[in-house]
Amino acid sequence: MTALTSEQIKEIAGTIDCGFVCHWNIKSNRLIFIPSNDEFEYDDSGTWDEDIKELELNSSEYKQIEKPDSTESFRFMEDFTDELPDNTRIKVTLIEALNKRKPFREFKYAIDNSGEYRQLWFDFKNQKMIEYVKDSIDYIVSYKSD
Repeated sequence: MTALTSEQIKEIAGTIDCGFVCHWNIKSNRLIFIPSNDEFEYDDSGTWDEDIKELELNSSEYKQIEKPDSTESFRFMEDFTDELPDNTRIKVTLIEALNKRKPFREFKYAIDNSGEYRQLWFDFKNQKMIEYVKDSIDYIVSYKSD
């Protein structure tokens, strides 16, 4: 097994964040991305037929990397909020958003209307996704070697 490149890790992070599941061939490092059933409606266009067939034929060679669960995603939002300077309007707004009934929707609305903090959030989240993918790979590799 060879290590994934930093570019492959970034690709996985960005693509799973968009609602795809990454299937990583642990022998060749081939990456196959299939839409998550939770994120997309059924697509009968056949776009992913070849990839699905490859996964079925060689299932033992592929390991899945999925997007973080809601608990982990919520932690990303909390960590971002914690890093903001105290006593700023955006920090107070995001803390309030995270404590509301629908925190993901409220956080998204607040960050989308936050001016410069919106890009800071995307950069922060991207870094967290890369770290998450690296941790997932480390887990798969350590589990595989047991």
